[in-house]
Amino acid sequence: MPDSAYLISQARTRMLIKYPFFGTLALFLQPREDSSTPSMRTEGFDLVYHNDFVQDLFKTGGIGMLMSALVHEVLHAALQHIWRRGDRDRELWDMACDYVVNQIIKDQGLQLPPGVFLSGRFKGMSADAVYSILLEEMLPKHRDDAERTSTVGQSGLDKHLPGKKPEGKLLDDHSMWGKNRTGQEESTDSSPEAATWKMRVAQAAQDARQRGLLPAGMIQIIENILYPKLDWKQALASFLQPTRSDYTFIPPDRRFDYVFLPEFGSEGLEEVVVAIDTSGSVWRFYKQFISEVVSIVYCYPEFKGYIAHCDASVQLFQELDPHNIPLMVKGSGGTNFRPLFQEIEKRNIYPSLMVFLTDGDAILPEDPPRYPVLWVLTGEDKPVPPFGSVAYMYLE
Repeated sequence: MPDSAYLISQARTRMLIKYPFFGTLALFLQPREDSSTPSMRTEGFDLVYHNDFVQDLFKTGGIGMLMSALVHEVLHAALQHIWRRGDRDRELWDMACDYVVNQIIKDQGLQLPPGVFLSGRFKGMSADAVYSILLEEMLPKHRDDAERTSTVGQSGLDKHLPGKKPEGKLLDDHSMWGKNRTGQEESTDSSPEAATWKMRVAQAAQDARQRGLLPAGMIQIIENILYPKLDWKQALASFLQPTRSDYTFIPPDRRFDYVFLPEFGSEGLEEVVVAIDTSGSVWRFYKQFISEVVSIVYCYPEFKGYIAHCDASVQLFQELDPHNIPLMVKGSGGTNFRPLFQEIEKRNIYPSLMVFLTDGDAILPEDPPRYPVLWVLTGEDKPVPPFGSVAYMYLE
């Protein structure tokens, strides 16, 4: 019987040939044997394995079964499962993550060991969505939200969630998830390793796509990893924390090349620009959008802002008064947002944020501005701007 290190090497080589996207990502994990690990695990650094586990996989299903285990580990890192548990119940989060990756593995035509968490009803779902479903099924429906939330702790499902647990077993060991190289807790998707894996996924996906070897089923999953579709009100609220006093600098947004954005200290807002695309497809969203914006930004005592309407030119630019919201504007057939960005510069306004309601189909500046932009798009089928953060709005 070949030793485990050799078997893992052979599995990775075959992955590079047959599944180059997963194979490329597997090369970032350095294999390391550790008898204290019951099966296999990764924290995003190494591929840690127990010799008996690797040998058993090979005996059960050959190199193909071992490839499935490697893809399993790669997907936990690529999908950010390792760092995104937060305050969720650990055991239920582990189950949800395995349901997701095992379904993807099955969809790629790879064989899984018997008894693992697998259900076709979770096909195409994120771990967050699966977790929510499992949690709902585990908690009594008569409890209110506060009670239901308080029951979810980190001491295990048996003590906190009275419903029947899903049947199955974890393929791998999740005990070190959310910990850095020194073993300290780092369960956040803003950790350096999480950011590194986003870059790895983007590069591997680009390489595989150029060669025509990116699995069709992975395209949407990868897009959701790199460009998550945020609810626009949640995204706006996350922006609306700052004023320009007492600030430091934070790394750029994914679409701000070489631009560092200020992170502000006190609770207030200055020079917020609320921009509206005046093309016809946007207007049915206008009333809901503007009422939500006004209700959110006026929770801040130092707020100062402007409202702007723009199509092929700037149709309106004035201070935002919640008691006098302009509802009538003229529009044209063209959509060019460059004049609005130029108008802001001409007025010597330095926004702490621009929030822009649009269908995304417009001419934009070639270079991103030196302030954050939150694009609120009116549908997921709309063009995604090349800079700024993106969220989505749906009619209620």
